[in-house]
Amino acid sequence: MSSFRAGIIAPVVILMALVLAPSAWAGFGFPAEGGMEVSITNQDGTPDLQAGSHPFAYATRLAINTEEREGHTAPAGGDVKDTEASLPPGLVGDPSSVPQCSQEQFRAYYFENLFGFKESCPDQSQIGIMELTIGGVKYWPEVDNLVPQRGYPAEFGFRVLGIPVVLVPRVRTGSDYGITATFANAPDAFTFTEGKLTLWGVPADPAHDRERGPCWGSSGYSRDAPEGGECPGGISRPFLSLPTSCAGPLHFSARVDSYEDPGVYSETTTTTPSLTGCEKLGFAPNVITQPEPAQAASPSGLSVEIQVPQTYDNPAGLAESNLKDTTVTLPAGVAVNPSAGDGLAGCSEEQFGLHDDSEVACPEASKIGEVEITTPLLENPLRGGVYLAQQGNLPGNGSNPFGSLVAIYMAFKDPVSGVLVKIAGEVTPDPVTGQLVTRFLDNPEVPFNSLKLSFFAGPRGAIVNPPLCGSYTTSTEMTPWSGGAPATPAWTFQINSGPGGSPCTTTQPFNPQLVSGTVSNQAGGFTPYSLTFFRSDGEQNLARIQVTTPPGLLGTLTGVALCGEPQAQQGTCGPESLIGGVTVGVGAGSNPYYVTGKAYLTGSYNGAPYGLSFVVPAIAGPLNLGTVVVRSAVSVNPTTAALTVTSEPLPQILQGVPLHIRAVNVTLNREHFIFNPTNCHPMSINATLTSALGASVPVSTRFQATNCRALSFTPKFTVTTSGKTSRANGASLDARITVPPGAQANFAKVKVALPKALPSRLTTLQKACAAATFEANPANCPAASVIGVVRATTPLLPVQLTGPVYFVSHGGEAFPSLVVVLQGYGVRVNLTAATFISKTGITSSTFNAIPDVPVTSFELYLPEGKYSALAANGNLCTKKLTMPTTFIAQNGTEINQSTPIGVTGCTKPKPKAKKASNTRRTTR
Repeated sequence: MSSFRAGIIAPVVILMALVLAPSAWAGFGFPAEGGMEVSITNQDGTPDLQAGSHPFAYATRLAINTEEREGHTAPAGGDVKDTEASLPPGLVGDPSSVPQCSQEQFRAYYFENLFGFKESCPDQSQIGIMELTIGGVKYWPEVDNLVPQRGYPAEFGFRVLGIPVVLVPRVRTGSDYGITATFANAPDAFTFTEGKLTLWGVPADPAHDRERGPCWGSSGYSRDAPEGGECPGGISRPFLSLPTSCAGPLHFSARVDSYEDPGVYSETTTTTPSLTGCEKLGFAPNVITQPEPAQAASPSGLSVEIQVPQTYDNPAGLAESNLKDTTVTLPAGVAVNPSAGDGLAGCSEEQFGLHDDSEVACPEASKIGEVEITTPLLENPLRGGVYLAQQGNLPGNGSNPFGSLVAIYMAFKDPVSGVLVKIAGEVTPDPVTGQLVTRFLDNPEVPFNSLKLSFFAGPRGAIVNPPLCGSYTTSTEMTPWSGGAPATPAWTFQINSGPGGSPCTTTQPFNPQLVSGTVSNQAGGFTPYSLTFFRSDGEQNLARIQVTTPPGLLGTLTGVALCGEPQAQQGTCGPESLIGGVTVGVGAGSNPYYVTGKAYLTGSYNGAPYGLSFVVPAIAGPLNLGTVVVRSAVSVNPTTAALTVTSEPLPQILQGVPLHIRAVNVTLNREHFIFNPTNCHPMSINATLTSALGASVPVSTRFQATNCRALSFTPKFTVTTSGKTSRANGASLDARITVPPGAQANFAKVKVALPKALPSRLTTLQKACAAATFEANPANCPAASVIGVVRATTPLLPVQLTGPVYFVSHGGEAFPSLVVVLQGYGVRVNLTAATFISKTGITSSTFNAIPDVPVTSFELYLPEGKYSALAANGNLCTKKLTMPTTFIAQNGTEINQSTPIGVTGCTKPKPKAKKASNTRRTTR
């Protein structure tokens, strides 16, 4: 992270110092050689190559082509208009180290004699000497440190021929943050032909006393040597400091344009040898981090302060090495908070203007914190904002310089000096744990004392704290520009309370809640259905959901296309499979961020006949984490037809961003899809929720349909048997039920009793399939146990259900049960009837638990054959057969009737069966 200072400038002004080049006229600009000379020296005149030192003197000499004009030497091709001199990064000056001359003092002067002018600036404000040749005459004006005008980091001034000349150093914002000094719009009277600017590293050094103020000469005109005397400076503090890097030679450049061709610049460059002695530089940074508030599993702000102690005030010492690279690793458990995405925006690289000196134009909604930096080079701290960079890892979206999911920009400015610093940092969340690592590389090579980052707190704080109380350590790696070993300061903070200030706990609880139900409770009616799971901050994260609906709360698959693979897995199902939506609340705090998606019905999944594909675009404000697809298996209870939905594990982290799922809502609202039971007894919707740590909790919510009594129950039941029977093949039975359209209650229980003329066939009963074999796989039952076939039509499915009818022996029962297996469209439902044979030989079968499922037709056919279910007992053509029948609906309506059995295949036509005369209907 860095520092930035700018006002700092230093030798910065190398300015117009233009040196006569006696070469042949070559047009306006610098000669091919010797256009720029720079020296950095000790007091004895030897080169000062010590990194971080405060040199005795820094001098810049510029030379441009010249020509003879009107009897004197002048710049070739036109007079100089603007001069710029650029210093290498790290070569800085501290204007505050030297007393300043006010603008009023600088511009107020008086004649000392006919040939010179005396400035009013105090002697202690002098920082060096300028040597100029104008029109063949040399001048040696003193250079003073001025009180800069607002918006300038510093100003240095001198007078020539009574004309004030001001050099303005500026920071190269958006570039290398070195200093460029400018002298713009030189007066027309200035036909500079040579110039040399010398700045003192420690202006108050007594060695400069003979060159200061009146000791140098009262006029600054035609002086080759000081006049002598004692002219002491002020407080002895360094003004100049050399870079703290020894990586290579120092590069200097300058450029000038002319009044004759403004804006067309001639440029020149030079270098000085690489600095040495970087190993002598100190480097002892510190770091302080603190979440705000320090509450476990809660959204939080975060303050980070990087301190680099400076030794800047010691004129005989060396500067502290500047900070080059910074890596800050926050403790495990501190992570990006998805809740922060609500109302948040991203700032593009263009809006931030990372590589130029424009003002920051980031959206206010992208601001996530504030930053403040103090530097010994400026009196005032620089303050500014921290912005979330626009995501850059999406295809075709290079919107931050790292191409990363998360990056931040920092911009801070001193409104007084106008210094603006802009830097970018890459934030890398660990893809498994979410731990955050932030890197700021190649920071500006300038000193700073303290950099404070404060991320906003509140319910939508940018980070979330670790889940438990305790000590957490921030580690860092800070690399100096001096090239020495990185420093690794660390800081430990405490999480000392639970969410909302609650007491600390040693483990995370898991107490999720369930809210579920239908919009309308009208029995048998279509209705949207919704269920929501949620948990509180501080609880274990939700990882898996299993829901079992009450019997009769079902969906109509007729008209809904089942999404196939791989579309279901890829999240590309079509609208023909859409049955509803899903909303997921993510993030810590009282205001989770909600993302919405769609729910699709799929074909077989994970061994279940059906599945669900929940497709949710994981987009939280400016962060796009991709599309999440969560699959669920939908199984059908073979006895009750109740549905059980079992989800695959919910994602816990995406691209290093922990989701902290707080709530999941599923709403099934396809028209004419979900419908209510026709049973109005109190029931419940049950679920088992499993946490990411393996805890499992059962939850439920009450469910009850209403107005069941308003439903009709008018089934029609016909039964026939073949009159042609034999002892070898027994008898047949064909029983059919039809239900008229309309609001009908579904069957709950059916009991029938066969006439004595149609007894059970004991030899077939003895062939019953063992219950264990049947439960494992009915296909493995002996063929003799299969006694018939069944067909049923339900509006729920687009196909008819068919299947075999078995005799199944359940250990403790006196007689085998009759089990009807209905299969189709991936569904299998077993209807079990208890069999009882009275002492008089009458067989009765009772279906005690029929699923609450609408059926429009049902046919059970027991054929004749070697292993027929019924035996023949006399000539059926000569008998009047009836079947005592009881139908009980899910709403309690009961129908009792004696159903006539029609006999077919007789030689003489049988009269048409009359309606039962003893039908009784009761409602419970």
